[in-house]
Amino acid sequence: MRRVLLHLGLHKTGTTAAQSFLYENRELIWPHFALVLPYRTRNSGLSRAATNHSVYGTVGTLSEFGSQMRDFLDSLDFGEKRGLILSEENFAGLRPSRNLEQGYAAAPDLAACLVDSIHQRFSGQEIEITLYLSLRQRGSWLRSLWAHDLQRMRQVQDFDTFRDSIDHLPSLQETVNQIRDKLPTVTVNTDWLEELQLRQFGPGAPFAEYLDLPHDKAQQLVPPSKSNTRLPEDVLAELLDLNRSRLDEAALVAQKAAVVERAQQALMGAT
Repeated sequence: MRRVLLHLGLHKTGTTAAQSFLYENRELIWPHFALVLPYRTRNSGLSRAATNHSVYGTVGTLSEFGSQMRDFLDSLDFGEKRGLILSEENFAGLRPSRNLEQGYAAAPDLAACLVDSIHQRFSGQEIEITLYLSLRQRGSWLRSLWAHDLQRMRQVQDFDTFRDSIDHLPSLQETVNQIRDKLPTVTVNTDWLEELQLRQFGPGAPFAEYLDLPHDKAQQLVPPSKSNTRLPEDVLAELLDLNRSRLDEAALVAQKAAVVERAQQALMGAT
């Protein structure tokens, strides 16, 4: 039986660390699973197709995502027994802070389309598909979204205003429940980031368990080396001030990058 694990995010719930774990252990994973991470889904246009559907929500945008997904799967080498591990948070849709009207409303349809594409790729074969989504307590999740936007966009709202603008969206758990309702015959697993952070491999822990490697191989697994470090409040305030300034885009990007680099170096020096 081929085993397929589809990690669909959600954004700002430890996905960077999870993908770091998968990448750094790729040599142990490859004999058993084809591994698909964001550098492939984004370079191939699949990520954009998924986020386009989350914004426009038409039959055509969903069909385009499915068509691209099937073509992509056809290009992968699965051999006779190799399964698939895929991790891409944009397959749940555009980051909710950039899609305030829809949030993750398209996630169930995107997940169903992805599962259907997997079934078509392995038509006539016995497969076991598991969807996995990581969750995070709402307060820290919203703050992480806001902090991310401060760094990556010209976000000019303070946190309270930002929170009020996005607080109408369903909880992450509600999104998972909607996916389960859409795919009642598919296993949908979740873990909370706050609990994962206490485990040996952090957000990589669910993948270490799923791999089910022989003991000697499991002992070779390494923890993720990358994660998104939470910036101190004074640094976030400095980024907000820069976003509210009259700097042109090039100068703004350069100054924010310098602020973040200085903060990260300070954090590293403090550990």
